[in-house]
Amino acid sequence: MTRYIRWTLLLLLFPAMVHAQSTSISLEEAVELFKQNSLQQELARYDQLRKQGEAIRYKAYPNPQVSVYREQLNAGTLDYQETTYQVSQPIELLGQPFLRSRSASKSQKAAQLQFEYDRLQLIRQVKTLYAEYWQLSEKLDIYSRALEVIRKARSAAKARQAEGTFSGLQVQRFNVELSRYRKQRDQVQLNLQQTGNRLATYLFSGQALGTQIQPSDSLSIMPINIQEQALIQYALANRADLVALEQMLGASELQYKVEKRDRLPDLNVNFGYKNQSDGSEGFVIGGSIKLPIFNQNRGNVTITRAQTRSRQTELTLKQQAVRNQVATAYERVELVLEQWQSMQEDAMDVSMLEAARAAYQQGRYSLVELLDATQAYVDGQTMIYETIADYNQALFELDLQSAGRISESQNN
Repeated sequence: MTRYIRWTLLLLLFPAMVHAQSTSISLEEAVELFKQNSLQQELARYDQLRKQGEAIRYKAYPNPQVSVYREQLNAGTLDYQETTYQVSQPIELLGQPFLRSRSASKSQKAAQLQFEYDRLQLIRQVKTLYAEYWQLSEKLDIYSRALEVIRKARSAAKARQAEGTFSGLQVQRFNVELSRYRKQRDQVQLNLQQTGNRLATYLFSGQALGTQIQPSDSLSIMPINIQEQALIQYALANRADLVALEQMLGASELQYKVEKRDRLPDLNVNFGYKNQSDGSEGFVIGGSIKLPIFNQNRGNVTITRAQTRSRQTELTLKQQAVRNQVATAYERVELVLEQWQSMQEDAMDVSMLEAARAAYQQGRYSLVELLDATQAYVDGQTMIYETIADYNQALFELDLQSAGRISESQNN
């Protein structure tokens, strides 16, 4: 009976134990977990396979058709039969199968490149969420320290009130500040949980979604030493989505050639064998061709010509968009870096906050000065961590838009 109760309690507590488990993850480990477990990446891969399947279907050559004919020809009482075995195969005389094969290869390559770019976008989202989660974790610690300072100061104020040297109004002011900081800390805690849940959907699946993430990396500001124009040129040459569009343009041009050649009819070759009941036998060879009187494939020619020109225009617009995207991302990195550099002067740390609390207890600081110092600490430290997160998020965006050139230079 005791053993049964023990197992029952274990089964009841196990979901809570799984839900409460916590794991420390670095930014690099987060990216690796995404590559292994992400359902979003799986959806992108299915889209790639669908596009590659369409390309394979496009280049597939028509199957031969096998036919068997048996004719029963009776004249009076004479039993006479003929059996014909025939294979029919359409033949495209102008090389359309080779053009379709080349077009399909380009389409498959484009699907692969587009998947790579889509995955890079998802990885950037993972990194952005990681930076946001790290920033909120640090922000939660900031509010916890501020709350601790206010609690200690309120305890000292209550002691002075009991001695008759402190007014109840000042104690009430501490109560108000304590409630305000607790409310702000609780909101940060809620934002932290929501961001952690969003990050977990990229890294885990199933029961592991309840895992609490602890960021082990401490983000910092690392200025880049690559010029904007160099990044733009690298992106134009290496952006996977841009190269994919170039491949799709090549595939469309080949499809246009196929449709133009399909204006001429294909030859349908028949080859067979005939056996007659009187003992006669022999091979049967024939052919057929469709007369292009009513349908000269003008519709498909027009469609593929418009598709080709559309993709040419789309490619030009995409190149302009890539230039703008890299330039905008680069400008954002530079602006956040300037903000960070201007913040390095007169930054207030936790030791200065403790010093302000001690000065208040010794009577060297007024209530207003202590509260101002606490607020200055919270605002200053919050701004520092927000700026670090903003800079790294801007860097992740620039790395995506520049085809991975930033991470490549950092690794080297």
